[in-house]
Amino acid sequence: MLPGDLAHTARVAVRSIVLAMLTQDDVRRIRVGWQWDGADLHTVIRDDGPGRLDGVLVLGQLSERLRLRAGQLDLEAVPGWGLTARITLTLGATPLPAEDPLAPLGARELEVLERIAQGSRNRSIADDLHISESTVKFHVANILTKLAVTTRTQAAALYHATSA
Repeated sequence: MLPGDLAHTARVAVRSIVLAMLTQDDVRRIRVGWQWDGADLHTVIRDDGPGRLDGVLVLGQLSERLRLRAGQLDLEAVPGWGLTARITLTLGATPLPAEDPLAPLGARELEVLERIAQGSRNRSIADDLHISESTVKFHVANILTKLAVTTRTQAAALYHATSA
């Protein structure tokens, strides 16, 4: 039986990679394969996109989280054939205490991030929080910088990963 903490870590990692892959143009299919041998969980995620790493998968934080869980992330790009991400997690590896990645955010930035994670657009966030749309844009830019991500989707995935 697959331990819950290992399954949760794998689910978060796969979700982050799938969301990052979906930001590419021309991706029509993503395949995820899982293999559990009783000691290691191996996951392979493949897409049929353009096969370029430049600016597509900014997964430094995810790599660090997996490393802290004694896991590994390998990326391979084949131009014209797509991207392949391989994740390996080991049972019994003791996770090191990790700092909350949302800790650098202020209260208002957390409110904005929560609404981004719900799929709200800037206008809707501005209306909900009774602030201007340009203030929302300012907060979004700060959130992306503080979380070291490049897209709203990656910020939302990180929010869901830490609040799950």
